[in-house]
Amino acid sequence: RCVTACGRLASQHHCRGKRYVTAASSSRLFGTKRNTPGNPPGEISIYNEQTALDDIDIGRSEATISEIRNIVNYPTYDISLLLVDDEEMRQTNLDTRGIDGPTDILSFPFQDVAVEGKPGELAEPEFDIEDYYSLGDMMLDVAYVIRRCEEDRIAANGAADGGDEAAERVIVEGAENDAESDNVDDDRGVSGAMSTVYDPEERIHMLLVHGMLHLVGYDHIEDDDYDLMWRKEEEVLDLLRKKGGAFLFGIALLATLGPSS
Repeated sequence: RCVTACGRLASQHHCRGKRYVTAASSSRLFGTKRNTPGNPPGEISIYNEQTALDDIDIGRSEATISEIRNIVNYPTYDISLLLVDDEEMRQTNLDTRGIDGPTDILSFPFQDVAVEGKPGELAEPEFDIEDYYSLGDMMLDVAYVIRRCEEDRIAANGAADGGDEAAERVIVEGAENDAESDNVDDDRGVSGAMSTVYDPEERIHMLLVHGMLHLVGYDHIEDDDYDLMWRKEEEVLDLLRKKGGAFLFGIALLATLGPSS
């Protein structure tokens, strides 16, 4: 879910949680031009404001973001992630999209897609100024992810716990309680991969793939765009697995993605 023309989310919020930062460079405070030999990686800032998952592994989230950023070929650009609870997500969703309810992840791109460019091809900053080299911000609702994991787990066990009718009821009730449920019947891309992963932290890493692809211009409003996006999601998930998925994700995701070719 992409929200455009909103500027830097982190700078607009009074971030209360602890900030975890991977410094970009000792001589340059922010991101740098890509594809230039010797330019250091951009800064990754993670603001942990959520209270739903006490032992969330920030280091793993940082590693996942860094790997995705390399895969989409913007390693020198800054990026920030805000981990929040339902109320902050609900208010942000209402303010930016007019939807009065939480969702799993929102993306706030800082760059525009290049003129006549394809998704993933961003316009170069007009000026070589450090803080222009940013992909943008993501906001992820951890409580929402936990809730959907439980709903999907119960639905998957519906045949044993009360049949298909019980499973369907869980899905419908979840859709009524949350602002969006467009991932429920989707078996492709990140949505499909997540459907059998019931560990909230594993899902968070998978959602980062979805959110970061929004930051580099992918979307799913139109059918053609949607097709491009889910295919790219599956490509990135597979590359993450091959690049060291045991650290980036975990056993549940590796089993979901299947054997490497």
